[in-house]
Amino acid sequence: MAGIAIAIEGEGGTTSMLQKTRESRVNGGEREPTAIAATRGGDRAGAEFLLRELFMTLMESWKLVLGITLLFALAALAYTQLAKPIYRSETLLQVERQTQGIGALSDLSNFFKEESAIISEFQIIRSRMVLGEVVKQLGLDIQITPKGLFGAGPIQVDVFEVPGEWKGREFTLIAGRQGRYKLLDPDNQIILQGRAGELSRASVLGGSVELFVSALKGEEGDRYGIVKQRLLSVVKQLRRDLRIDEMGKDSGILRLSIEGTDSRKITRVINAIANVYVRQNVERKSAEAEKTLAFLEVQLPILKDQMESAEASLNSYRLKQGTINLPLETQSILKQAVSLEAKLSELATNREELLQRFQPKHPRIAALDAQITSLKRELRKVDKRAQMLPGTQQELLRLSRDAQVSTSLYTTLLNKAQELKVVKAGTVGNVRIIDPALQPYMPVKPVKGLILLVGTLLGLLTGIIVTVVRKQLNGGVEDPEQIEQLGLPVYATVPNSKKQAELVRRAKAGGEIAVLANTDPDDLSVESLRSLRTSLHFAQLDAKNNIIMITGPSPGAGKSFISANLAVVLARTGKRVLLVDGDLRRGRLHSMFGIGRKGGLSEVISGSLSIEEVVHETGVEDLDIVSTGALPPNPSELLMHENFSLILEQIAPFYDHILIDSPPVLAVSDATIIGGLAGASLLVLKDGAHPLREIEQSIKTLRQAGVNLRGAVFNRMGRLNSRFGYGRYYGYSYDYQR
Repeated sequence: MAGIAIAIEGEGGTTSMLQKTRESRVNGGEREPTAIAATRGGDRAGAEFLLRELFMTLMESWKLVLGITLLFALAALAYTQLAKPIYRSETLLQVERQTQGIGALSDLSNFFKEESAIISEFQIIRSRMVLGEVVKQLGLDIQITPKGLFGAGPIQVDVFEVPGEWKGREFTLIAGRQGRYKLLDPDNQIILQGRAGELSRASVLGGSVELFVSALKGEEGDRYGIVKQRLLSVVKQLRRDLRIDEMGKDSGILRLSIEGTDSRKITRVINAIANVYVRQNVERKSAEAEKTLAFLEVQLPILKDQMESAEASLNSYRLKQGTINLPLETQSILKQAVSLEAKLSELATNREELLQRFQPKHPRIAALDAQITSLKRELRKVDKRAQMLPGTQQELLRLSRDAQVSTSLYTTLLNKAQELKVVKAGTVGNVRIIDPALQPYMPVKPVKGLILLVGTLLGLLTGIIVTVVRKQLNGGVEDPEQIEQLGLPVYATVPNSKKQAELVRRAKAGGEIAVLANTDPDDLSVESLRSLRTSLHFAQLDAKNNIIMITGPSPGAGKSFISANLAVVLARTGKRVLLVDGDLRRGRLHSMFGIGRKGGLSEVISGSLSIEEVVHETGVEDLDIVSTGALPPNPSELLMHENFSLILEQIAPFYDHILIDSPPVLAVSDATIIGGLAGASLLVLKDGAHPLREIEQSIKTLRQAGVNLRGAVFNRMGRLNSRFGYGRYYGYSYDYQR
């Protein structure tokens, strides 16, 4: 026994604002007006409605969203498989804050107080001085590209020099026998011939061309493109590829890394950069030591003479005056004075050395000047104390001070000169390589998992955007109430049926009847057509004949589905029904009933067959069908033939209903021709497929042609839409239970 469950949902909305202040609840001692609460409730309802609409839109177009998502995922998968693997090679360097001597010679650090800022080291590494030397060492400015469909054998070019105007232009090297080759200029003229392992040179206008091919294992006729890039462009590219990071703040540990498709090449490049950088650092420190040593070698003889002269004067005075012992106070003054004089002499020496490298206003020289001024101030205080001593002690103090200061300064500078010789010979710098680069074996890019995830998410997002945009651009009517506002009643809303597509596939494969009303009469779509059957009974009461035309605004509305299933539903009531396929362009009703196309309407209109010969049984009791017949080149002219109207008049008395499936209204004029002969016509509209303007134009076209358009059928109502009723606000939801 069939049970029917009916649910009716009323139209929701907020009432008008009440002028009287009605208070619905108390919140913290303050009353909230009912109208405000209703407005807030309406906002929430509106938001829920928009979310529900978005969800329904996505569910209705889930195949499109899934297809776009899969397309992006497959594209991401293809990229991960086809993209060249990217490797990363890196090395670690340590930059010490101060330049240190070796072993016990740490005092030498006083000569190199300048600390290298890490940011300065970054710029030194990225400079042309370092990167340019790397380019020259490794020949990175020589670009070789094998030509030909199947490539060419390996080749190694160590030297390639061309005039400036030919840099950046491609030369062609053609391999010959036994390592021989010939070189063609950019104009394909032979300018050089040589052999692998030998330096070849040729004079050209504006200079010469030099080429040294160290290895050539290509077959005879193999071709290679060779380009001598400009040094500046290669350095710029290498600078963009090189990445430098400090491992921790103020750690002095630098990580140099570079990425590329050739793991061996990038390893050679990063190691070369580290080695060149360390070497230039050592050379810079060695050059500084050499400059300082040269300065000391000039100063040492002068200081030695000063020391010997001071000692001689002291000894002469003592011989003249006899042995004199200095009191404790005088010894204290002497000690302070000697210390201050030694420091002043050392600072003055350092200042003279710095003046060879910096301008007098350099911050380091200014700092030394400030220290010298301070020491001189202290020395003047000591001199004032010495002036209070007796004359003999003052003279002895002066001579002793000169001798000790000269001896101390000479000894200090002599020791430092020896240390500088060791530093210069030992090539000690403040940079060292901690970890040299090793050839990587695992690529760092592409990250396949991440790319697949991002591609899938991007595809999902794109699918959602495309679905929403398409819906907005389409603007198809989804509410039957909008159609009724045009003055056209909606006789039935037919839900979408997934079973129909399966029936069509089975009919194509085995010739079965692919009509849902015949195979599954309890389907919701068929039940909707039963309500249409009742509406047609009243619509035909004042009709001029029993002919019903079924059409649609544009292809894809589902008029053939409605025609075939409505015919079966009518025949099940005991009515004699004839189904005519009037779509002489793309008619397919014959395939739904498993019969052939030929021997149909076009033949009977042309007079080649009689009406009795084209009427076929469908296998459904009381239902016959007339197929399209052979598709004619002039369908409209054929339908306008007087034989068509005569045939309909002749056959009408033998049937209770004649259903004619016609072409779309806006596509061709066939529907207006057939509709003029029919007693009633129905317009089939697909949910969300037809803009309101398209429906208006279809109604206008039919009515201007004198067609008796009685109503519309809202077809393929979305499964989610049907849950919320007829259109947006009124509707049903039912199913049969056994």
